[in-house]
This record gives sequence, C-alpha cells and structure tokens, in this order.
Amino acid sequence: MRKFALVALVLCACKAGPQAAPASTGSGEDATRYYPLAVGNSWTYAFHGSNRRETIQIVGRDGAWFIDDHRGRLRYESDGVRDADRYLLRTPLATGAKWSAVENLVVQRFEVVSMDASTVTEAGTFPRSARVRQEQPPPKGGRFVTEWTYAPNMALVPAVTSTVHPHRRQQEQTRRPLVAYRVSQ
Repeated sequence: MRKFALVALVLCACKAGPQAAPASTGSGEDATRYYPLAVGNSWTYAFHGSNRRETIQIVGRDGAWFIDDHRGRLRYESDGVRDADRYLLRTPLATGAKWSAVENLVVQRFEVVSMDASTVTEAGTFPRSARVRQEQPPPKGGRFVTEWTYAPNMALVPAVTSTVHPHRRQQEQTRRPLVAYRVSQ
C-alpha cells in the first residue's frame, strides 16, 4: 500500500509541476520575408577567386515544397524557412535567436548575429540584412563556420565559410557573393 501511495504522490507531483513556458513569439521579423519562394525566382552566385558562376532557380512545386534546379527543396512553415534537412531561418528572426539541427550525427548550431548587416555585391547593396552564423565541429578539432546573409525580399546575398583552428586562427575557405537575381515581388 505504501508503494502505491508513493507512486501516486510522485505522479501527482509531476502533473502539478511547473508547466513549460509557451514558445516565445518575441519581437522579431517573419523569416519568410528574407527568403522569397516562387517558381521562376533565381539567384546567381560567383565563386570568389574564379570566373565560375552558379545559378539556382526555383523550377517547380511538390505540395508545400519549392523545388530548385539543384535538387534542393525549400518550404515555409509557421516557424520559419527550411530545406529538406533543417531550418535555414526561424521566426521570430531577431539578433541572438538560436536553433540547432542534427545531420549525419553532427550537431549544427545556428545563431542570428545581426539584423542590421549591410552587404555590397555585384548585384547591389543590401542593407538591414539578417546575418546567420552556423557552427559545427570538424573531425580534427576547431570549428567549421558558415555565415549566411539574407536580405529582405531577396534571400541569400553572400555565403562565407571558414575554419577556426583550435588556436583561434580563422581562415576563410569560400566566399559566394550574389551577382545577379530575378525575384518576383
């Protein structure tokens, strides 16, 4: 009888414990504003240090998914913009916002480091942009860092990857600035 009373007390205590706080709606931007998805939209990026360019175009739909010509899948959800594997942007989009994803058993950590970034590329000047930093540990120590800058009503304007060595020395690996775009408003 004592065991039953103890189990009942524990169950009641768990049920009466503090409830989880609702997800913060906080102040911030709607992430969908920073990634306009529509069939026909396209973005052309240069590979820094070469003449190579690559265009990514949204070519179709599959239900809620927008399909690009590189087999990418993007969609809007109530809490952000995602690809097939992770959230690229989370709503509310505000400096300091964080989220994570796990891909191939590697934890990727995302953080909005600025909502007032300004970027100049061959395609134009993009003020008041959201800069998102993603970090993950490479197998040999240090960190692998990618910084994406998303301009309002434009999407990704540059992407920069770098490695941060265990002794804090950072070395840029790639830079892909936006050089042309076609976005329907």
